[in-house]
Amino acid sequence: MSKKIILLVEDEAIIALAEAEAIRRSGYEAVIAKSGEDAIVITRGDMAVSLVLMDIDLGNGIDGTEAARRILSERDMPIVFLTSHSEREMVDKVRGITHYGYVIKNSGDFVLLSSIEMAFELFEALKQVKDKDAALLQEQYLLHALLSNSPDYVYFKDTESRFIRASKALARSFGVGDSSQLIGKTDFDFFTEEHARQAYEDEQAIILSGQPLSKEEKETRNDRPDAWVLTDKLPLRDKNGNIIGTFGISRDITERKQAEDRVEYNARLYATLSKINRAIVHAKRRDELFDMICEIAVGAGKFRTAWIGLLDEASVKINTVARAGQDNDGLQHNRDIYWEMPLSRSPIGAALRTGKVILYEDLTDPDRLKRHVADYRSSAAIPFDMRGNHIGVLNISATEIGFFTQGERSLLEEIGLDISFALDKMELENDKAC
Repeated sequence: MSKKIILLVEDEAIIALAEAEAIRRSGYEAVIAKSGEDAIVITRGDMAVSLVLMDIDLGNGIDGTEAARRILSERDMPIVFLTSHSEREMVDKVRGITHYGYVIKNSGDFVLLSSIEMAFELFEALKQVKDKDAALLQEQYLLHALLSNSPDYVYFKDTESRFIRASKALARSFGVGDSSQLIGKTDFDFFTEEHARQAYEDEQAIILSGQPLSKEEKETRNDRPDAWVLTDKLPLRDKNGNIIGTFGISRDITERKQAEDRVEYNARLYATLSKINRAIVHAKRRDELFDMICEIAVGAGKFRTAWIGLLDEASVKINTVARAGQDNDGLQHNRDIYWEMPLSRSPIGAALRTGKVILYEDLTDPDRLKRHVADYRSSAAIPFDMRGNHIGVLNISATEIGFFTQGERSLLEEIGLDISFALDKMELENDKAC
């Protein structure tokens, strides 16, 4: 290992030679500068100076304090001041300049060399502190960058599942402008009881077990549509390894889940259409066909309910002729709200009047919109004809909110066309039989 180089700045030649010799005997390299200006030139060069012994009073030219200031403005290194004076005035001259010692000349080699060693130790200790501070600042910067710019929901919570830090994205999702406003709050302040309770129990389990958790979560809120997130939660530990809370990252996967759901939903509709077509081939009577269609919609299509109603032109009402599935409210269809209102104002009436598929949210339970319950029904009224006249409706209902969209309309219309075709075929066969 190469020896450390000490730059001795001393304008008195005899003193400089004596001190340089003492420095070399202690295992260091010694380089002498006769003035402050020379010292600055040397430290600016390629020489790897490790420490400067700087005489305060250098005669003509700049003094040691000014030379030290200029050197420290360009390089970070330990400086030990030398002086022949012990007056307070000399000590005050170096105040405000970073230095690692103050040595009176002629104090002896032991004092000089001890001061040099102490200066190296202090400088290294301070460097470690500076490095730690710089690393801490870098970590703080990286965390701030993550919390400020990540589109994911990043959060830290205490042992009571209260937020202690959160990302801007999470604050925005809660409708809060500043993430600091989340501190002290919990999921119960933003989500429904159902989701908040599950999240709380998950976090308490992590705190007790120390085991991380990864899962897909359905987030439910009272003031906005449901959302899906992919969540990773882990125990938050202090420097001693004790669990002091949890932290996690949740990524919004609502669009992906919706796409997956659409694939499943379409598969259900295709299965319904395919089996209805097969039923049309085998059914011999109209009532048999209607029963088979309703059973297929509930069985293959996994719809909550399916029923078929025929228009009674005399009473201008719908008579239910087939049904399958379970009406969660236990109401008979002839007492349903759609039968109590004029057909002209109901979704069923609109389907019959226009001959078009009508998509609607079932309001048989007026409070269903306010409750996030499984029996919330998205419904489709599918009209069908016989000999060109709108005579009835197939009504199917799903438990999922917003199940039917415009994208499925063509499949639903095809179901209606197939039923119409089957009825016309049966009528034609009946006419031939007569």
